[in-house]
Amino acid sequence: MSQLPANNGFDSISLRLARHFCGACICLLAVLLAGCRRASAPGTPVSAAGAEHQVTLTWLLSTEQIRPQTEAIVSDFEKANPDIHVQLRWTPEPQYQTKLKTLIAAGQPPDLFWCGDVWVAYLQPFLYDLTPFVERDAREYHLDDIYPALRRACQWSGRWYYLPRFFNVSLLYYNKGLFDAAHEPYPTANWTWADYVSAAQTLTRRDSNGMVLTWGSTIVTGWWGEWYILVRQAGGQLFNPQVTSCQLNSPQAIEGMTRYADKIFRYKISPSPGYGPANGFASGKYAMEFGGHTGNWPVFDAIPGLDWDIQLLPKGSHGHSGGEVAVDAVGISSRCPHPEEAWRFLKFLTSEASVRRYVNTGLLSIRRSVAEDSFRHLTPQYHPQHLRTAYDALAYAEPLPQSRDFIEIALEIIQPEVDRVLSERVPVPVACDRAAEAANAFLHTISQSPSAANGP
Repeated sequence: MSQLPANNGFDSISLRLARHFCGACICLLAVLLAGCRRASAPGTPVSAAGAEHQVTLTWLLSTEQIRPQTEAIVSDFEKANPDIHVQLRWTPEPQYQTKLKTLIAAGQPPDLFWCGDVWVAYLQPFLYDLTPFVERDAREYHLDDIYPALRRACQWSGRWYYLPRFFNVSLLYYNKGLFDAAHEPYPTANWTWADYVSAAQTLTRRDSNGMVLTWGSTIVTGWWGEWYILVRQAGGQLFNPQVTSCQLNSPQAIEGMTRYADKIFRYKISPSPGYGPANGFASGKYAMEFGGHTGNWPVFDAIPGLDWDIQLLPKGSHGHSGGEVAVDAVGISSRCPHPEEAWRFLKFLTSEASVRRYVNTGLLSIRRSVAEDSFRHLTPQYHPQHLRTAYDALAYAEPLPQSRDFIEIALEIIQPEVDRVLSERVPVPVACDRAAEAANAFLHTISQSPSAANGP
């Protein structure tokens, strides 16, 4: 797994946040759910007194690489809306979730805070339901300009609770220099798993002593970033649709997990955990990366001599489908005393002009209009040259299960069994059986608890 920072989706940063967040948030949820008082409904008139005074909105967000762009967007908004001041509360990334939970528990939540599809099931009780706003302003906001897959990812049980800033989608990354040196054709949209493995074997180079000089592909370890894709590409799923039963021991899921382990043990195209070059794909010593993260694009571009591009994921037994889509998003607190003003800011934050600021740093556009403009201005030096492919991949990508239990089950129950496959060579069917049994025991216990009535 790359040790480089990324801006969105479930990357190395989000993995650490999940471990801090998931356990404590369940307890916090049980304590605070009954006390989450909703703010006034959308459309409530602003009082005469309120209209005469500037409204201050607090926005809690973690320190990020795109801080200058975010600050510029806030400045632009305040110039256009002098009746609103947005107070940015920058928090070091490792402390973000602790800070947010502390403020919520104290009854002093920020008016706006970072969210995303993987977090919405935890945060939903503390988020303002934006659905009436979205429906009311859909035309003015140009809602249909946002890619459909991202609109779906921003909804929970058919309701809107946040708006996206940018997104990550699973792709195949490849080092053009290593392909050229090996006289190997670049990946195509029609590649199969067999094509991927064959090319990776050719591109894995060893010296006369058998030491690997370049690997055919990275392998993402420590979280679900790659193995879950392969499970879904084989036609499997981690859970049933209701997230009441783990299905990791199905034949399809075992097939996908076997492909994951085969990269190390059968095909020898990826290193065992801890034995690969530091910094993953960005090191220049890997020919490909399966899944990857779009938040790393600015980092890749900062590395001299790294000539890279992207392609759709190789087809699994069920085609291209199975990759992940994840959104970096912002929501409004359910206790925000000024929801209309906060909504006005959210619309500005995700408007064409604001999205363009983020896209100019190398991030992906949530809006089709801005993306199409980017395609028209590609230069021969731009990475990736196949930029449109990232947006094409949305047609095959799926969000993660929206359950309060997903992160805890995936990281604390299932992941240790997956790790043993790679570190102890536990047979894949055995590991999948153990993981499913433990996950189902957990789900059964949760279903019997009083808090289960509060939702999935």
